[in-house]
This record gives sequence, C-alpha cells and structure tokens, in this order.
Amino acid sequence: MSSVWICRAPALASSSATTITGSNTTRKIPVFRWLIEHVTPRSFVKKNLMEAYGDPRKLTSDLVDRYYELFLRAGNRRAFILQFEQEPDTDSDRIRTIAILTLILWGGLDHVVPVSDAERFHHDIVNSQLVVFSQLGHVPQEEGPAQTVKAMEDFLAR
Repeated sequence: MSSVWICRAPALASSSATTITGSNTTRKIPVFRWLIEHVTPRSFVKKNLMEAYGDPRKLTSDLVDRYYELFLRAGNRRAFILQFEQEPDTDSDRIRTIAILTLILWGGLDHVVPVSDAERFHHDIVNSQLVVFSQLGHVPQEEGPAQTVKAMEDFLAR
C-alpha cells in the first residue's frame, strides 16, 4: 500500500493511495490496539487480505504466510496501528499542487479505499490519468501484475 507521493520527477505513479477519509478504529476500541500489537493471529492477517483482494481465490497459503511473517517483524504492527489512527487529511487541497504527469492505478474492487477517492485524485491532479482495473482489489500490482505493468509501460511511453 502506498501514499500519494509528491516528488521532483518527470512523472508520478501511485497505486492504492491512502484514503482521504481516514479511520480511527483503534482509538474507539483501545483493546483492539493492544490485541494487534501483542496477539495477532494469522487469521487476522488472512481476513484483511481477503478484504484487500478483489478475488480472494488468488490468496495462497504461502502468500498469507508471507504477509503474516512480515506483519510480525519489529515495528510493523505498531505502524499498522498508527496508519489507522491517522486523522483524515485536512489539507487534501495540497494534492491540486501536483503539476507533473501522474498515473493513478486503482482496483475497482478495492474495499479498503473506495474508487471515489481515486476519482477525486484524478479530478484534483490536472495532468493525471486514472486506470481502474475492474476485477482487482486494493493491491492491483500484486493481484494483476501484468495488467499494472502494461498500464505503467503505456503511461511511460506517452
């Protein structure tokens, strides 16, 4: 998952950017924070992956294991919690200052960050191109690598 990137480059590509609306689940339910930091069952990771994938049948046991092992690495659970405790971006108008060619890749079946956010990014970034992959979810680059690479190659060839 990525955030919107602002950089000095001839072009910019972003996939599954952080939501505009944000969430504060861990503030509302303090025990959730403790459980995620100290007791994270593999089933929690699998459930989140199933929500992130447009086609959960693509999730293999090895892929869930890889995500689970990464989640348990030092600092990753804390980072996960902090991500969900972020306040909504009150300065979202800053995105309108992006003036370079920008490719926005999004999964049409993204249940983590709504496609409406992608549409808003596209509307607010003057030199942007939006590609929505109708059968992919929150991680289109992982679920459909050939499709996302093709979109990036087409964009960079412009």
